[in-house]
Amino acid sequence: MCKSSRKFLAEVEGRYVRQVSSIDHYAIVKLRIYMIDTDAVLFENHCSEEQLPQRFAVGVEKAVQYYAAEHNISRIQVCLFDGEWQEYDSSEMDFILATLKALFELFSPKK
Repeated sequence: MCKSSRKFLAEVEGRYVRQVSSIDHYAIVKLRIYMIDTDAVLFENHCSEEQLPQRFAVGVEKAVQYYAAEHNISRIQVCLFDGEWQEYDSSEMDFILATLKALFELFSPKK
């Protein structure tokens, strides 16, 4: 859990699980989003290397920063607290896509 007394906004999960011909894609991320007082976008990885290798957490952070910049979002802290991966079916790009899906679901205008 994030070490913060900031205001909790949401807990979201993003999944990117696909099979395209002979190539499988598998990534699941679980994020906690907090509102913060500073005009920034902060990211914290709270997963152990066994739980989610650093190479995949890097993709999650890239996606958070990209999404926030593209959608003019600031004043948030995103904490990666869990994830699922598979040795041969996961890549950094899969984690980028799973994270973008989670953030889109949370921040997109509801109809």
